[in-house]
Amino acid sequence: MKTYKILIAESVFAKDFYKNNREGQVVEAIAHVLHWQSEYKIALDKSHLCKAIKVAAQDGYDIFHISCHGDADGIQLTDETEVSWDDLADCFQGLNHIPKALVISSCVGGDSGVAHAFRSKKLRPTVIFGAEAQDPNEITFSGACISWPILYTLLARTGLTPEAFKEAVAKMNLITKHEFVYRRWQDGKYRRYPVRSQSK
Repeated sequence: MKTYKILIAESVFAKDFYKNNREGQVVEAIAHVLHWQSEYKIALDKSHLCKAIKVAAQDGYDIFHISCHGDADGIQLTDETEVSWDDLADCFQGLNHIPKALVISSCVGGDSGVAHAFRSKKLRPTVIFGAEAQDPNEITFSGACISWPILYTLLARTGLTPEAFKEAVAKMNLITKHEFVYRRWQDGKYRRYPVRSQSK
C-alpha cells in the first residue's frame, strides 16, 4: 500500500454545516483507514483557503482536496466569495512546493477552465481531478461520499499513476452521473481523460 499526505479544505454553506453535510470529514476518515497522514481545515473565506494551500505546500502534502460549491467559472466559499479559476491558481503561486494532485469536489470542479488557469502559471499540480456534470447531474454530498473512497483506495493500491486515476474515473462514472475527469500535465499542457470522444 502506498501512503500519502492529504490536506482537506472544506468551505461549504451554512445549510451544509447545519445538516452536517461535510464530505471533508468523510475524506479524512478514508485517509485514516488508509493510514495516510491527513489534516482537515475549514476555510470560510479566501484568505483561509490560501492559508490552507500554504500549509499543504510548507508541510509537503501530496494531495490537496477542496470541498465547496462552484460552477464553470470557479468555486464559491462559505462567505459567498466567488473565487475564479485564475484566483484559485494564484493561491498556489510563490510557494516552494505544491501538492502533486488537486482534487476539486464542487459542481463542475473538473471544468477545463481550471486547467487553462494553471497552464500559464509557474507552479501547477501535476494532476487535476473533478467532475464536469452540470444540473441535474452535478456532484452531490451522497455522490461524493460513494465516489472518493474509490479514488483514494486506488491511489493507495497503485500510486499517483495515470493508470490509477483512469481506473478511478471509469469506476466512479459507472456508479454516478457526475462525469468525473482527470487531467495530467504532460508535454506543456493538461491532457484530459477520458478524451472527448470517449466521454460521449
